[in-house]
Amino acid sequence: MMSMNSFVETKKVKIIITILFIVGVSAILFLSWKTNPNLKELPFIPEWLSDWTDQVRNNRRRTAVPFIGLGLLTGFYLISIKRTTLSFWIYVWAILFIIVCLAEAGQYFLPSRSLDLKDVIWGVIGSTVGLAVTFTGLYAVRLLKK
Repeated sequence: MMSMNSFVETKKVKIIITILFIVGVSAILFLSWKTNPNLKELPFIPEWLSDWTDQVRNNRRRTAVPFIGLGLLTGFYLISIKRTTLSFWIYVWAILFIIVCLAEAGQYFLPSRSLDLKDVIWGVIGSTVGLAVTFTGLYAVRLLKK
């Protein structure tokens, strides 16, 4: 049986992860729907990060980075709520896929941006990597405990 202290800690973790998820999705949508895709103009983005993201060679890969973070975050959330069967992970992956598509679809309506299927692919790759790392980590820990 779960103690009251453990229950409160689990609830806090769920709340923190949920807030971080909402902030992460909001940031992705905000940055995806800027008329100018360069991040150098944003004062809250560190210079080293905007230098990397604004390079043409990183134009596609930069889409994967925040989705790796969301994949890790949602993976940790699934572990914290004890939803560790593969079907839950696939469901969460589908939600992240929808977020990638939504971010890209919004660019269709911006005059200086365009919908790019390669960005969708990179976002899906990022989501998959983030989820795979937490899923693999979960099962590695389970194997080590046996």
